[in-house]
Amino acid sequence: MQNPYSVKKPIDREAMVIEYAPMVKHIANRLAARLPSNFQLDDLIQAGMIGLLEAMEKYDETRGAKFKTYAEIRVRGAMLDDLRAKDWIPRSVRDKSSKLENAYTELRSDNIDYPTDKQLAQKLGLKPKELPDFLDKSKPIPLLSLDNMGTFSGSDEKLDIFETLSDPEEEDVFEKMLNQEAQETVVKAIEALPEKEKLVLSLYYNEELNLKEVGAILDITESRVSQLRTKAIAMLRSLMKDYMES
Repeated sequence: MQNPYSVKKPIDREAMVIEYAPMVKHIANRLAARLPSNFQLDDLIQAGMIGLLEAMEKYDETRGAKFKTYAEIRVRGAMLDDLRAKDWIPRSVRDKSSKLENAYTELRSDNIDYPTDKQLAQKLGLKPKELPDFLDKSKPIPLLSLDNMGTFSGSDEKLDIFETLSDPEEEDVFEKMLNQEAQETVVKAIEALPEKEKLVLSLYYNEELNLKEVGAILDITESRVSQLRTKAIAMLRSLMKDYMES
């Protein structure tokens, strides 16, 4: 006779959707804040709700992760998959982002790990006054992709390291996602960032402040905050690309 306590309880889908819908909207709003203004928030929410339903189907409590943690990963993964499928990043932006990363790589080969704006502009073939506009046009690519560095629990979702690091409850997931050497590389890179760039990342990703709020704290414009974030992420993307190819 089957043990009644081993029988999995049926999921009340309606109750779960009501409980976790605010989480889906929160994740969608955070991602939408980093996307071009013409992108529809409702599209992200719809993709996230599909991810939430999939999480209900596939969640296995015996693996040790809390449902909230697992659901957040599935929801975020569904949204990122939707963005990738729509190829929402303009070619010109991709080109500028790639050029920026390559500039940091070349500067690092010249033993300049964290260049000044003047050094960066020179490497990009720009006048210093042209750099802010270049950074503004590169900013729609904010995610530090770890597509080739592992997945969670054998699933197909690709994770964003800042999204993972931003929630202390997801530390176990981070442990599974990266090996020790890669973790140390990322942590050291973030710690070695110029103080302002590091503070911008901390306030934006860890404290979940928006660009305007970060600017108010640092007493700089919202546009300058965005530029500092773009520079910091380009530095880290370049560094991790070198790590993955080494």
